[in-house]
Amino acid sequence: MIFLLIIVPLAPLAAQSTTSYMISWAPNPEPEVAGYIIFRSFSSDAGFQAIDSVDVSTTTYVDTDLQKGTFYFYRLKAKDAEGTRGLFSNLVSGMTIPQDADAGTKSLCEITDIQPAGTDGLDVDWQTQLPTIGFIQYDNDATLDSMSTWDDASYEQAHSSTTGELIAPATYYLRAVSYDNDNSMIVSAVDTFVFTGENPTPLSAPALSIFPVPYHPGTSSLSLMNLPENGKVAIYDGNGLEVWSKDIGMQHAMYWDGENRNGSQVMSGVYYVVTTDSGGEVFDKRPIMIVN
Repeated sequence: MIFLLIIVPLAPLAAQSTTSYMISWAPNPEPEVAGYIIFRSFSSDAGFQAIDSVDVSTTTYVDTDLQKGTFYFYRLKAKDAEGTRGLFSNLVSGMTIPQDADAGTKSLCEITDIQPAGTDGLDVDWQTQLPTIGFIQYDNDATLDSMSTWDDASYEQAHSSTTGELIAPATYYLRAVSYDNDNSMIVSAVDTFVFTGENPTPLSAPALSIFPVPYHPGTSSLSLMNLPENGKVAIYDGNGLEVWSKDIGMQHAMYWDGENRNGSQVMSGVYYVVTTDSGGEVFDKRPIMIVN
């Protein structure tokens, strides 16, 4: 027996984190269906490999440990108790753009402007290379649990959405999630901004690239990229005390292990990364959240 499975078109992929996707689908109504097989490929028209199977009561699947900046394509097949497989479902795909992506990759889906929306929110503009619909995810930590309303009046390249009520003062993280006509999803790189309630300081497309945020010392190093030649980079705590600094020289990237000058791991809190150029002028100042 042949079964045809249709993946739900309204939200086929959801960004669970920067390295995983969740696919969801409408259950097949045929009584013989016993389960579903999940297929994945790096191409939209070839190379699909079965990566897992689930029973008939399951209609979602989270694919984890994926590479950022890479398109993944998904299809499903229904199967009966004897293992007979149906036809491929429709195709869905997704890509999460890493913070250190090149300009061409970032332009696939990129936040372009952040402006105050009264004293308790922000108007966020973003653009995509292809016509899409979508929304903004935001939060004051990296879980990005909140979302704006859908900008779904029509499929466009330019978008604008307003956040809900924000708490001031606080550091917020946000990204754009867009879907094209084929329900392929592209998630922008995460932007960071300081919300004061009166005059937010947008830090979209920063000159200095810092990741991951928030930073968890002991699990990885904090990457500092796009550094100015022959300048200096320093990290200050919330009281303005310097905890670490280093001359940049000819390097464009450095890594910090979360330790202060005495070799002790710094405490949780808001810190500031300040870079100066070869003439001693401030090149970039960024708040970061450190969580132990």
